[in-house]
Amino acid sequence: MFLKLLSYPRSLIGVVLLPIHTVFCAGSLVLANILFNNRKLEDHIVEFWTRNCCRMFGVKVVVKGLENRPEGGFLYVFNHTSFFDIFAMNGWLGSFRFGAKIELFKIPVFGAGMRRAGILPIARNRRDEVFKVYQAAEARIRAGERFALAPEGTRQESETLGSFKSGPFIFAINAKAPIVPVIVKGAAAIMPKGSFLPNWGVWSRTITLEVLPPISPLGYTLDERPVLQDKVRKVMEPYFAMDNF
Repeated sequence: MFLKLLSYPRSLIGVVLLPIHTVFCAGSLVLANILFNNRKLEDHIVEFWTRNCCRMFGVKVVVKGLENRPEGGFLYVFNHTSFFDIFAMNGWLGSFRFGAKIELFKIPVFGAGMRRAGILPIARNRRDEVFKVYQAAEARIRAGERFALAPEGTRQESETLGSFKSGPFIFAINAKAPIVPVIVKGAAAIMPKGSFLPNWGVWSRTITLEVLPPISPLGYTLDERPVLQDKVRKVMEPYFAMDNF
């Protein structure tokens, strides 16, 4: 009961500190990129930002299956229910860059940090522009970079697997990038869609990330994209029918 009572002011204080922490880290990333252009340094800043975002709200992260990550460039696909998906994955799954809705790039300092970090700007209602972004990122995949996209396209309101969009799978086929599914459990309870106070009334929660074995897009044509998409979905679906994770 005592920790539950403490969770209320903790959440309020965290909501005040979060944008300050975010602006500080985004500004640091912009400076680091301009002065050093060093990916490892930028990754450390991203990790510092996201891990502290979790800590300030009492969020613990457990990771399974890191050994399933292939060498070189690949594409994470994950179920998306909360901003804390992003924090947990960026904090604990190593170096990669997300695709983020283009509206976020308009936020002062934060948007500049995203651009400098190499986040992919996704204009969800402008399909042609999205595919231009993916096409430009193909060379980065071939150079060994890793990306993460939510195949559902937006956050779901509960911890279920929504319908998949075609974009990430077209990207994977064109870039010849292995697809690495990530199952995210627990994030929806921390800050569901429409919520603004993480872990309100709860002192601590745990997010579990399970990295599944990669699925190769080689041999699939763009016309066969639905087959690959369905294959990935069938690999992920059983984790949402399980009572225990």
